[in-house]
Amino acid sequence: MNLTDLLLDALGKRIDDPAAVALAQALGSKPFKHATPGNTVHLGSRKLGIEVGASMQIDNRAFFPPRKDGRRWVTWVSHAFVYPNYRGALPDGFDWSLDDAALSARFRRRVEGGLEEVRYTLPPPREGLRAKATLDEDDNRPRHLLLAVAEEADYATVYPGADPAHSVEDGFFAAWCALHGVLREDRLGADALAALRERRITPLALLCDALGGLLWENDVRPEHAAFCHAYAKRLMEPDEACALCDAQAVFGDSNAWRKPGEAMTQDRWDEYDRIAPRYAQRWQQWRDGEIRSIVDHPHGADATS
Repeated sequence: MNLTDLLLDALGKRIDDPAAVALAQALGSKPFKHATPGNTVHLGSRKLGIEVGASMQIDNRAFFPPRKDGRRWVTWVSHAFVYPNYRGALPDGFDWSLDDAALSARFRRRVEGGLEEVRYTLPPPREGLRAKATLDEDDNRPRHLLLAVAEEADYATVYPGADPAHSVEDGFFAAWCALHGVLREDRLGADALAALRERRITPLALLCDALGGLLWENDVRPEHAAFCHAYAKRLMEPDEACALCDAQAVFGDSNAWRKPGEAMTQDRWDEYDRIAPRYAQRWQQWRDGEIRSIVDHPHGADATS
């Protein structure tokens, strides 16, 4: 079987699934080991031009929340980087010989990441996956190709078993998004939105219950995604124009950073009213070009070199 077929079959599967075991064997490696929080397991072959990763956390709703099987974390084959010496089948229209101009003519081109790399979004190789190529700007040819389980940017997450009080400020931002047309139109039911507007539910209750503990990329309108990502994850320029810094300025600190026994910001509407003007200010600054993301570069994103 073509190595690409093995890879596409294994992506999104548990590492003990026969598809993942077969992929590891084809790479000439021992089976994948279990990952731990903050650590990804890798199997690779320089000769074959491929490196495959496995993770216990994938920011995809089908894989949420991370979970344990006994004492070990359930680990999934999450992504793979393939390189120019790779001899497996490639996505339609992609070739290692294509330069920037040719790649830009075929695929969506964007400048992304802190290193401002040029990347091209390719058609998904199958449902639930994504594909993206990165340009080697010195060589003007693709450096590598990423094939991975599709993921969303994570703006706020309340994990099962976590103390919801640590997410009060996330609840405030989620409520502001819901009240100001940032959420996708179908994300929140009419009854829940009415309860929020009438303040019959608290901001944290909105996040934990109505939104299921998740405020992720697919929860917001596409035109707000880059702003929400940069603001929530401290990826803004200037750095202080972010959710954490605004919480510190308004409340003294974020609950997630407070020491045990320290007074916490309460999930109340009067507290929301203290910080909501900051959210509106940051959104206006974003629209006016006064602040920007350091990882998403929408201005000139589709221009060619």
